[in-house]
Amino acid sequence: MHQILTVARKEYRDALRNHVFMIFLAFLIVLTGISLYVGALNFQAKVALFDRTYQALIAGGQSVTNLVKPEFFPLQLLRATIEYLEIIGAILAISLGYLSIAKEKGNNTLPLIFTRPITRTRYYLGKLLGNAAVLTSVCAVLFFGIIGVLMFIGGVHLSLIEMVKILLSSLATLVYLSIFFLFAALCTTLMRFPANALILSFVIWLFFVLLVPQIGDTMDTDNQVPGGFFNAIHVDKPQSKIILQQFTTYETTRNGVEETSITKHYERLTFALLGIKDIYSGKSLGYIFLDKAWEILWLIGFLLTFGFASLYAFTKSQVLWQKVE
Repeated sequence: MHQILTVARKEYRDALRNHVFMIFLAFLIVLTGISLYVGALNFQAKVALFDRTYQALIAGGQSVTNLVKPEFFPLQLLRATIEYLEIIGAILAISLGYLSIAKEKGNNTLPLIFTRPITRTRYYLGKLLGNAAVLTSVCAVLFFGIIGVLMFIGGVHLSLIEMVKILLSSLATLVYLSIFFLFAALCTTLMRFPANALILSFVIWLFFVLLVPQIGDTMDTDNQVPGGFFNAIHVDKPQSKIILQQFTTYETTRNGVEETSITKHYERLTFALLGIKDIYSGKSLGYIFLDKAWEILWLIGFLLTFGFASLYAFTKSQVLWQKVE
């Protein structure tokens, strides 16, 4: 355990010293900060507008007994943050996974490292632990940053359950980022030239993060009308499912396309937790977990698959020992 922790501390320090990683991290924090700030001000303005209208009606002697205060769902302000994490967060994780392996392959230092009494398995577990700590730190900064902006800038009074939902979304983000980290580490381990691994990782990122979700959204009948096609014709969710049963082949194809995308599973889960999808606003965690169990299983499956694959590749691959000219 001492060896694993020693490697983990080294990985953590190396990540914080890497200019490429820190640039991506700063870019992510700035973008999410701006989106949260603008969203918080917009939320504050809506609440203030209602209060002014309410006071004006009272001052004018009009009855306000039938005036219903609109429901505000502050967690919906995090939509842009989730979308930035889907794209820039994935790039951040890929860069971290690539750099974790490439720095030693490029310097041909691995043979020297393994002259010390440490096994490949322990060394790689140390790498995983250190980089997991880096990604956890990123998610923790975002978690506390989100709460701080919403409460102190937006004037939002977050309930305990809303804070728990933000925390759970941060945990889902950690899993999502870890998947891309492990995938990039796997590619860099298996390919002789690290630059090729980085290119391949970004090609896969482009396909599964940008293209596949867009294809799935375009094929979704309910997305063809702003606010949802079924909402526009006043059809509730149970009825819409009955209607879609008449198009099982089409829906199976569309769902099959979306199921291949890690990003789509992450988006579905976090959008439900944060109530970004209106049908989940105000729903209990039990209801959300039951409805999104499939997304959770997919994310855990991707994480375990790439985790074991990258560990096996690092401990067995001979490419790691080939000198990079």
